[in-house]
Amino acid sequence: MKVLLISLPDSRVRRLSALQNIRISGLPFEIIDGVEAKKMRPECLPVGKTDDPLLAGEIGCYAAHLRALQRIVDYDLPWGYVLEDDFCYEADPTYGLVEIAGVLPASFDYIALFRSLGINACYQRHEESGAFRRLCETEHLTTGYVAHRRFAEYVLKHHPLCEMPIDHLYSKLSHSCNCFETISPIIAIAPGLGSDIHGT
Repeated sequence: MKVLLISLPDSRVRRLSALQNIRISGLPFEIIDGVEAKKMRPECLPVGKTDDPLLAGEIGCYAAHLRALQRIVDYDLPWGYVLEDDFCYEADPTYGLVEIAGVLPASFDYIALFRSLGINACYQRHEESGAFRRLCETEHLTTGYVAHRRFAEYVLKHHPLCEMPIDHLYSKLSHSCNCFETISPIIAIAPGLGSDIHGT
């Protein structure tokens, strides 16, 4: 198991917070530098056809998550954790990052590790099995999740260009993929770090 930690190089406070948290787990990790789309020339941005204008932060976030998924494929990992640098741990989860690896569903593509914040009005929970609950519409967050290699390969092959925010893409794919969430959330958004996407 390996953690792919997405972090903008210039977001020093966020990066240090994330590093402190991930080192607690003892898991091997790699930093995936975030993509600052606002510093790129428009013709170099990895953007496809979009229904609505995208923020530079949304484009950069999409590209950074694709970098993390590419690592899963490049390293031939069966699956990997993808965490954003504003993550923290939930208090007293049933399983931690290390323990959850031993009870993963037999067939999964994506597992959300965070608590729903009610952002996606279409978010739907289905049957429970062990430590997991099946989803058909994921939450519009990407703070922390587990991605199977076949899921990473599919996204990289079929969605290499940003046409919507990455969390909206995952929600769309949840209708045809095996998507779950942990019944007991493991990851939360650390308070006070602001948003790199919205520049706050």
